[in-house]
Amino acid sequence: MIRRLLPPLVLALLAAGAFLQSQAADRAADQPPTISAEPPPPRLSTPLLSGRRLPERLQAPEAQRRLVAALDHGVADLPPSSCLLVAEEGAALYDHQGTRPLIPASTQKLLTAAAALTVYGPDHVFTTRVVARTSPVGGVLDGDVWLIGSGDPLLMTSAYADRFDDALPYTDIEDLADAVAATGVHTINGAVKGDEGLFDAVRYVETWPERFRPGAQNQTGPLSALSVNDGFVFWDAENTANSLNTPAGDPAEFAAAFFDDLLEARSMRIRRGARAEAAPADAVIELASVDSPRMADIVMQMLRTSDNTTAELLLKAVGAAGETPGSTAGGVVGVQSFLAMDPVDGSGTVTADGSGLDPGNRVTCAVLVGLLDHGELSVDIRNGLATAGDSGTMRNRLTGSSGEGRVAAKTGSLLDVTSLAGVVQTLEGRTLTFAIVSNAEPLPDDLRDLHDRILLDLVAYPTGPPLALLEPLPVNVS
Repeated sequence: MIRRLLPPLVLALLAAGAFLQSQAADRAADQPPTISAEPPPPRLSTPLLSGRRLPERLQAPEAQRRLVAALDHGVADLPPSSCLLVAEEGAALYDHQGTRPLIPASTQKLLTAAAALTVYGPDHVFTTRVVARTSPVGGVLDGDVWLIGSGDPLLMTSAYADRFDDALPYTDIEDLADAVAATGVHTINGAVKGDEGLFDAVRYVETWPERFRPGAQNQTGPLSALSVNDGFVFWDAENTANSLNTPAGDPAEFAAAFFDDLLEARSMRIRRGARAEAAPADAVIELASVDSPRMADIVMQMLRTSDNTTAELLLKAVGAAGETPGSTAGGVVGVQSFLAMDPVDGSGTVTADGSGLDPGNRVTCAVLVGLLDHGELSVDIRNGLATAGDSGTMRNRLTGSSGEGRVAAKTGSLLDVTSLAGVVQTLEGRTLTFAIVSNAEPLPDDLRDLHDRILLDLVAYPTGPPLALLEPLPVNVS
């Protein structure tokens, strides 16, 4: 009985509901229309859990696919012994032989920079001092004075520093001479002596090709813990090529004689001739001192201009932090120790010098990118890079292109090596880190152009569906 009555009952309830709704609609129709002061706000039609609410994530796969296709095309034209690694926020976007050890040329300086910053810290300064055994009396100093080198690679005169295109920090040795004169000393009854004992007296890396040594290219000055004007006795007033300079046979003696001349130019009388000599233990009276720029600024000078002398002196300074006298071999141990302890995977890395002149160096693109992505350390390294179309070794690179001002990098070049590692600010405001290293003998004539083409592909990233097509669409409610 109940089953037979249920359908009619449901139909009756539906009819009653429809009647009541129609009555309400009629009453609403009899009211004056409501006029809104403002149109209703748009309503998003995209569901709350839709992927369209994360447009960048939708764009990324297609953008990366296009980037990979472009870079594959570029890599196909590179020598077989090449690596290319591109990363964003530490995640690899592209990896071609990224862990293959290759000769890095001057991108080796990134390892030297990282080790020096780690061992000494970005605020460390090198202090060059003038000391004596006794205090001056009535303006007369009875005995010798010692100019003690601290390994400062930027101890120079303003005339030497001002020749370079980039305005870079340096330690003005004339400030030190002024400080000695300010003590009131007018006579030194002994000599000015140069002490370079913090480092060994090996002037050049022994495994370098002969062409890098004095009499040929002069790729560095003679290495010493006490070096003025990079250890060059004569240098061209305008052309900064080291090949035109004359290196000192004994840089510590040259520094002492040079400082002697500065003091005499300040009306000081010095009784004996300058020479090199280690300061005795009882030479504890400090007459004056001068500090170098901060380590972070020294690293910047080295990276931006690819200064080989600075690189090799910093490597010896890394060695001196562990054992005196500092040496290239000790610095090499320091760099390898840094890579072993650091989160950057140094597998396959071989360090032979600080500048990258030695063909025995081996570095991977993964190591170079890792150093550029390595927390606080990478900040000082990135700040030191040359900028395309603007500064240092990138001054004439990518000029007039979309990469001008957007690529900051450390360059590298040897007879059989072209390399580049740095940071790209893309047209869409993204930050990419990259490393490209190519080894070949002979190098293709257009290899640098091929590397630049890869950089321009990075500048254009991400190329994919426009974000406007992927964002939630507004719907006006009328």
